[in-house]
Parts: sequence; structure tokens; C-alpha cells
Amino acid sequence: MNFRIIEYIDAIGRQGTMSGAARELFITSAALNQQLLKLERELGVQLFVRAKHRLIPTEAGEICLKGIRSMLDIWEETQSELQDVAGNVKGSFKMGLPYDHGSEVFARIWPEFHRKFPGINIQCYQLLVPELLEMTRAGEIDAAFLLGGNPSSWKGIHYIPLSSENLLLGIPAGHPYLEGRKISPVPLPAPDLKSFSGDNFALALKRSTMRTELIDAIFQEAGFSPNVMVESSFNSFLEQLTAEGVCNTIIPQSQVSNHEDVAWFYLPGSPRFHFGLGYAKDYKLSSAMRHFIALAEIDAKKHLDFPPPK
Repeated sequence: MNFRIIEYIDAIGRQGTMSGAARELFITSAALNQQLLKLERELGVQLFVRAKHRLIPTEAGEICLKGIRSMLDIWEETQSELQDVAGNVKGSFKMGLPYDHGSEVFARIWPEFHRKFPGINIQCYQLLVPELLEMTRAGEIDAAFLLGGNPSSWKGIHYIPLSSENLLLGIPAGHPYLEGRKISPVPLPAPDLKSFSGDNFALALKRSTMRTELIDAIFQEAGFSPNVMVESSFNSFLEQLTAEGVCNTIIPQSQVSNHEDVAWFYLPGSPRFHFGLGYAKDYKLSSAMRHFIALAEIDAKKHLDFPPPK
């Protein structure tokens, strides 16, 4: 069995279809199918069942895929160690980026990282944290920036904390609650959220960790369910809607920029929003990835770290 056929079988196992694996490998489906049939004849076992529109691993196929993936992991680790020794690091990372925070940090640290490791290319996957967690556990990406209120609940992930900040309530400058009050450039003390129970809100997406791990619990504690008129992954959009006077919002303190049209308040209980980097527990860090993490930590502490209210 040569190394190329190992890559072929791995691609078939991951893609689940001959056409999908062929596209990934840049060969025809017919050629890939011939390679699979040849290997099955050599081994004397069937590796995949040809079901409708899917290739399903047999028991022998599962054993084969497990061994192949271990071999590929060992080879990737060996290549990384050899490159470290040679001082000529080349390769690629697959990096998960949550919207806003992850993209912003990556854009700021990339120039310095690229100067030190010009031979490293990074493929970025911008998704919500739940999807990034699944991809990281499955080994589909090398690492991901992660956001949430309870990182200790993320099973199967080695989590490196980078920063922590407050979630802030934003209300339009013309809101009746502000009558007689001045808008402050710093967050105001936490109000009673029941004062806004009849208002419209624009919030993070329902399946985001900011909602599931923090915001939903905040409203539950306040004793009411908010009327959510808009959901979005983009904090700047949520802030803009609030500035236009159509709703209230809750976003991370690091994403606040408008202090003229929006009044910002701390929230009851001072909930903390955590930012960090995660990778699968069996993932081996290369020197390049360690440097990437170090740059991210410096950047996050500078731009995303805010102390809790006194």
C-alpha cells in the first residue's frame, strides 16, 4: 500500500461519497473507484458498502480508517518536528474564527506571524462557536478561537484563556429610562432589567454561545423573555440598530464604539464573556502554532480584556 492510496481512503471516509472525495483529491470518480476496488482485492475485505448516494464503512473499513488516520497524524507530527529542527517551517493550518472577535484578532496578528513564518498558510473557517467546537473535536480544523460564558463545559477541548470582558446592555439615547440622565463614555451601573421588559431587543443568534451560555440566563433571572426582533452574529450591526432607536441590545464591551447615540450599562450579576483558543486534546502544537497563540494572547489582553465593574 503506497502513501497515496492512504490519502485516497481517508478522503473517502471523511467525504462519504466518491464524488466528494474525488473533488478533494483532484482526480476522477472512476479513477478513485478503481483504486478502492484494487485495495479491497489486495486486502481481501470490503471496506465500504455502496449505499444510495453514500459510501458507508464496513467493520473492516472502520478498522482501516482508524489506522490510516493514526498514520496521517504521526506523519504530520513528524513533518512538523523536522521543520522545527531545520528552521524552515512550512505547511498549513486550518483555523476556526468566530464572527467579530476571532476575525479581528487574526487580522491584527497575521502580519507579524507571517513575517516570522512565511512558509505557513492558514485556511480560515468563520462559523459560530458550536460549529467550531464540533469541527475541532473531529479534527477537521487544527484550532479555533472560541467565545462563551462557560469554557469548562466544552468537552474534548484543550482551552487556553486569552481574555475576559463584560457584556453590556445598550439602549437608545432617546429611551424614556434615560430621562434626566447623561450618556456616559463609561458603562453605567446595572439597572433593573424589568424596566425594559416591554422593549424590543436585537441580540446574538439563538444558537450562539453568547445566547445559550449567558444572555438567555440573564433574562430568565430577570423574570421575563425579551421580544427579540432581530438576531445577528455581527455586534456592530446590533449596535447600529440600537443607535437608530429601534431596539435595545446586549453586546461585549470590546465591541462597543458608539457612546453618543447609545447608553451602555453593566448587567446584573456582572456576567463575564470569555475569549480563548481551543484545540483537540490529542493535538500536538508545532512551534508555529505556539507562536500564533502567544501573539493572540498579547493582542487579546490589549483589545478584548476588560475588568468587572467595581
